[in-house]
Order: sequence, then structure tokens, then C-alpha cells
Amino acid sequence: MSKIYSNKVLIFLAALASFTACKTYYPVTHTDNLEKVTHQISPDKNIKAFYQPYKDSLDKSMKVQLATLSQDLMKEQPESTLGNMMVDILKVETEKYTKKKIDIAILNYGGIRSSSLAKGPLLIENAYLLMPFDNYLVALNLTGQQIQTFCDIIAEYGGWPVAGISFQIQNKKAINIMVGEQPLDNSKIYCTATIDYVANGGDGMEFLRPIPQIQTGVLYREAIMEYWKEQTKEGKQISASLENRVSYAK
Repeated sequence: MSKIYSNKVLIFLAALASFTACKTYYPVTHTDNLEKVTHQISPDKNIKAFYQPYKDSLDKSMKVQLATLSQDLMKEQPESTLGNMMVDILKVETEKYTKKKIDIAILNYGGIRSSSLAKGPLLIENAYLLMPFDNYLVALNLTGQQIQTFCDIIAEYGGWPVAGISFQIQNKKAINIMVGEQPLDNSKIYCTATIDYVANGGDGMEFLRPIPQIQTGVLYREAIMEYWKEQTKEGKQISASLENRVSYAK
């Protein structure tokens, strides 16, 4: 290729680049519409045939019954039956795997991903719907002052599920905090169960991040299923009640 020809090519490419570089292109026309899915729309047989074997296989493993629920449970604030069941399991199972006495258990409200559980069979599927995330059980040794901070943040949120502790919310602060049957003691250390998401600073709990964690290596979801199975073996049904663990001061 001659030098003159090469120069012409370079000049052409440079001109093309300068011509297009500052251009913004928009579609000439655009149309869209919403299609409401109703029973009148027939399913695509090819798509259904493709996913059906996977659905059948998944249903076979997820529809296994682990326990029986004696009543409907609801997720509400500041306290709820569903939240109490979940956090009670957190406390029991963390104590079992850490082999330490757990004084307090705290679960973030947003971590419970189902709004309710209906009375009747509890399936593997229910555990996944309640806790779809791979969160682990952990324990932290917290001072009374750190527990106060924990509860104050919970109060700002309007209440989270707690076990082993109770308090009232007043002006978005936690008051009358009781651990077991004793008032919160700022000088004491309380072994506190939660999930690693919260312990790592999730949901506004950044103050927990530097605190060493006692790891279990156990997924919370697996612990829920294990607890359900253990209760079934003992001939018990799953239940929960409201106990004024978190309430608004009058």
C-alpha cells in the first residue's frame, strides 16, 4: 500500500469518527402496550413441556412435610406470632450449635420473607419461602450498653422479633428493657444470637461489625427445618403466641 493511499485511508477514518462521535441516535418510532394475563390466555405448550420436568423434580423435593402448624401465624410489628416462632428457633438452634447459653436472640423484621403461614402442614418449601437467603446463625457477646443501642435501633424501625428480652417503644427509643426477668445491666455481657447479615452490619446495625462473631456454620434455613423435624419426632406441633416482647409504651 502506497504512502499516499494510506494517508487517504487515515484521513477518511478520522473524518468518519469525528462525524459519528458526537451523534446521538434515537428510535424513529416506539410503541408498547400492556397485556393482562388471564385464564383466557392459553399456555405455550412448548415452553410448558420444557420446564415441566424441572418443576416436577423440584416439587418432589420441596413438598415434603416436616411438621404441622397448629394455627395461622402472621408477620406484624411491633410483635407477631410468626416473628416469635422464627426468633425462638434462632435462639434454640444457636444455643445448640454454639454450646453456649444464649441470653438474647434478635432477628431483623425484613429477613422474614413470608407475611404469614397457614395452619396445617409445614413443608420444606415453607422454610425456603420464609428464609430464601443463605444467612448463618451466629452469636455475639454484647455489653448491656450495646444491647441498649441494638434495641434503640429496633425501636426506630418499629419493632423486630426478639427472644429472651422485652422492651417498650417510646419516642422511637427502647425503654424498660428486661433480659429474662431482670432489668438490663449495662455492666453485664449478654450472649446474643442473630444472623450473620445483621452481625455484619445489615439493616442499620453497623455498630456490630467490629464485634467478634461466634460462628456455627449452620444456615438459618437449615436450622428452621431441623427444629421442625425435631418437634415432630417429639410428637409436638409448631405454635407461637404474642407475649408483649416488644410493645408501645402507654
